[in-house]
Amino acid sequence: MKVLFVPGNSPYPIFSHAPLATAVRNAGHQVLMGGIEWVLPRIASVGLPPVKISPLSIEEVSAFVGSMPEDPVEQAKAVGGVYAEIAINSLEPLLELSEHWRPDIVVGGGMFYCAPLLAHHLGVPSVRLEWDRIDARMYDPGAIEVLQPLLAELNLAQVPAPDLWLGVCPPSLLPPDAVPAQPMRWIPANPQQPLEQWMYAKGDRPRVYLTAGTRLFSGDALLEMIRNLSGLNVEIVVGAPEQIAEELRADLPGVRIGWVPLDILAPTCDIIIHHGGGGTDMTALNAGVPQLIANPEYPTAATQQVVDYGAALTLTSDEQRPENIVAACNDLLSNPGYGERARELSREIAALPAPAEIVPVMEKLAG
Repeated sequence: MKVLFVPGNSPYPIFSHAPLATAVRNAGHQVLMGGIEWVLPRIASVGLPPVKISPLSIEEVSAFVGSMPEDPVEQAKAVGGVYAEIAINSLEPLLELSEHWRPDIVVGGGMFYCAPLLAHHLGVPSVRLEWDRIDARMYDPGAIEVLQPLLAELNLAQVPAPDLWLGVCPPSLLPPDAVPAQPMRWIPANPQQPLEQWMYAKGDRPRVYLTAGTRLFSGDALLEMIRNLSGLNVEIVVGAPEQIAEELRADLPGVRIGWVPLDILAPTCDIIIHHGGGGTDMTALNAGVPQLIANPEYPTAATQQVVDYGAALTLTSDEQRPENIVAACNDLLSNPGYGERARELSREIAALPAPAEIVPVMEKLAG
């Protein structure tokens, strides 16, 4: 069986699809993973064979991110539109690839519309594997608007539905209108590095991990927040690219700053602070760690669901002041209920079918 994975146009979708792609290959099947040029090294970093499927550049992606509307509805429409453009640009290279390496199944991410369109062209089954808990259907209206001429050429009223829909959300966080999907256990995957003992060993103080994304904290605000957090007598780990880490280390002696494999670090943490990205959220849930979601990047119900369940707290952009963050961390550390609820969700994830158990389902679909 030949399986083509086309997860998405950024590193995180690559990592979210890597466990299933690896399971398919470990079962003896052939696997290729497609992406735009700038994610190809990321595909290779998780041991999968990368193939370029679109002329889109990182500069074009950055320009889109920089011009994203603030209004949530318009933002979703814009995101759907750009993924539709990627689908249109990718279809010809994918068809050319298929002339030489014809897949028996095409697996795509929730917003990667080129996967079902390619499968329709080839007359083979398609699989939709969600990246995380975020309901990607909210991006469909913007995509359909852009895809309409192509759909008309193909005599399609809409993007073809997948033959197999794989969901990774723990059951307790499924929304009432969730699409019926085959559940699959979400497993973290990311690039690795030589480990130091502190990365996998818990210390004698609570550990707080903070992602230093540009939409979360930067500059003086980040320095002030870390200094305030230090008053809680916690160990602080800041995940940041090396160029940012270098600038911060001089001002923050004793704070571990830099890139760390989060799949290794997460189980040693007591709190994970981030901006609401799906990968960090799922890694925290998988490890059973309470979250503080500050200024959520995506205005979706997914953030509120984990807060309502009692495994996280959230702060809006107006509330994102160092004293509020410190107070929220103190609440998460002092109230054991947050940890208990987070561990409940971790157990739910662990009980879902592993990627290796999905491979026979795909074999039957292709067969």
